[in-house]
Amino acid sequence: MNTQTHLLVAAAIFAKPDQPKRNAALIIGALLPDAAIFALFGWAMLTGVPQEILWREIYFSEPMLTFTAIGNSAPLYASIALLGWFWARAQKGAKIAALPALTVLGLAALTHLAGDFPVHVDDAHPHFWPLSDWRFRSPVSYWDNAHHGRAFGAFEAALGITLAAILFFRFQALWVRALLALCVIAYLAVPVFWYLQFVG
Repeated sequence: MNTQTHLLVAAAIFAKPDQPKRNAALIIGALLPDAAIFALFGWAMLTGVPQEILWREIYFSEPMLTFTAIGNSAPLYASIALLGWFWARAQKGAKIAALPALTVLGLAALTHLAGDFPVHVDDAHPHFWPLSDWRFRSPVSYWDNAHHGRAFGAFEAALGITLAAILFFRFQALWVRALLALCVIAYLAVPVFWYLQFVG
C-alpha cells in the first residue's frame, strides 16, 4: 500500500484528539517501515540516479534488502509494542488506562505490515525477519497493473479518502486537516509521478 494509506489506517485506529504523544508515536510507527525507502529515494534524487535503475536494480540489491527487511520486521515491532506495554506496567502498576506511546508505535508499524502483506508480489518483504527470510508473494500488487494494480489502486484511493474524511471530522486542528488534504492529494500525485517517470 502507499505510505499515506498506512498513515491514514493507523490514524483511524489509534489517533485521539488532545493526545499528542500517542499521535506522534502512531505517525512514527506508520512511517517507520518505509523509512529506508524514503532515504533511498532521497539519495537517488540528490545524486541523479535514474528512477528505473533505482527501482529495478538498487532496490533489489544489498544493503537495501537488509534495510527493508529490518524496517518490515513484524517480530521487531511486536517486541517494541510489548516493551512499551511492560514498561508502562512497571511504571504505573497493574492497571494501564491507555496504551503507552511505545506500544502505539509498535502497533501502528504492525498495521503497516498487515496492509502490505497481501499486496506485494516480486517486491514482497520478509515480514518475519530475522526469524525467517520467507516472503509471501501475493497474486495482487498495490502498484503493478499486471497483478491487479489498477483495481487495487482504485480501492485503496477510496479507502484512503474515506479514512481522511473520518479523521477530518474527528480532528478540528487546521494543521491536521491540512495534512489530511495532502494525503488525499497524494492519491493523484503519486500515480502522476510514476507515469511521468516511466511513460512520459
